[in-house]
Amino acid sequence: MIHHNSQLAEGSSRHSTDTDTPNSPPQLNYTLHNSSRLRAISLFFTIIFLETGILPLIIFYALKLGAHLSSTKNLAIVTSIVGTYSGYKFAKRMWHLWIAKNSFESRPIGAGRWGVDASQVVLSFAMFAFFTPLVVGSSLSPASPATVSMALPCVMLTLGLPLLLTGLLPHRLRLPFRVSSLPANEPLPPFTFTFVEDIVAVDGGAGLAFRKAWRARYEASTVMRKLLRDQALFWGAGGCTAAAAIISVSWTTMEDVAYGVGYGVPWVWAIVWTCISVILVKRELKKERMVWMVRPFVHQMSLHIREGKPEPKEHGV
Repeated sequence: MIHHNSQLAEGSSRHSTDTDTPNSPPQLNYTLHNSSRLRAISLFFTIIFLETGILPLIIFYALKLGAHLSSTKNLAIVTSIVGTYSGYKFAKRMWHLWIAKNSFESRPIGAGRWGVDASQVVLSFAMFAFFTPLVVGSSLSPASPATVSMALPCVMLTLGLPLLLTGLLPHRLRLPFRVSSLPANEPLPPFTFTFVEDIVAVDGGAGLAFRKAWRARYEASTVMRKLLRDQALFWGAGGCTAAAAIISVSWTTMEDVAYGVGYGVPWVWAIVWTCISVILVKRELKKERMVWMVRPFVHQMSLHIREGKPEPKEHGV
């Protein structure tokens, strides 16, 4: 979805084509076809998969079946290990937004000195949703494997609901506060738009240049807007449905089985959904290029994003 290179065309309802080729939509000034980026992405997801999928399963069943530890001691060990890397990445992301040198380059368009993007806020809720079942379930006497197994389904619901709501009601919902680059009380695009903007700008290091280019692409391309809405519905409805099914199964089966379902099935679902998404996105991007060659800059829209006063380059530590 984010593998094109170019510059942003300024303006909210019109975009200059001086720096864009006539036969292509406004390009994104960013590419994933880069060996170092691909290694970094692969490493991140591998560690997250090990930390929140493989390790909890190996540790729990190895200690239960091999060492014959009680569920209370077993889950206390699991809880002390799980979440270390994800907590580090969360803190590092906040460091990029607030403390790093030239941190204003990572913050949303028009955001103030202490502004954070919407993805950081949603990830905060997701972290809370993840750790709450871990802490509660391991603190009970005796500890409850079924409760601890709710960690990943709760994350799926936390991330899935914003996607589902904004996918069902694109540009109809409003919030009384800033949502990433979108000012308060403006209609919300599908959360896939916001998530891609934030992750590439902060975690991908693309900064404000990408936020502006991504905005231009979305405003100019009907196919891109449809793609992001479809992906929001695909991940939102799929995630919420899968989470509800996992929770139902976990509370109606044996605790040891529930634990395996809670930490195993979410990852199976995520891998399948990712593979399908890759196929759908590639197909729609090809369609976007073909449509653009015939009818460029048709049915444009504006997100009404307003840029704030630029901050000095030397800001930050």
